Amino acid sequence: MALVTMRHPDLPEQPIEVDEAAVPIHQASGWELDANPPAVSVTKPRTARRRRQTGDEH
Repeated sequence: MALVTMRHPDLPEQPIEVDEAAVPIHQASGWELDANPPAVSVTKPRTARRRRQTGDEH
């Protein structure tokens, strides 16, 4: 599954990533392939941590 970045002329600051198989569907509603996709983040996403339960909580 390869992802491609698309932009809509009415929403130029809100790019989306879609599976390349879904490109024709998005193009039919006005989305266009982005020639300059945003740079990929190289930082590892943070994972949520569980909060410790105190003696007052049950």
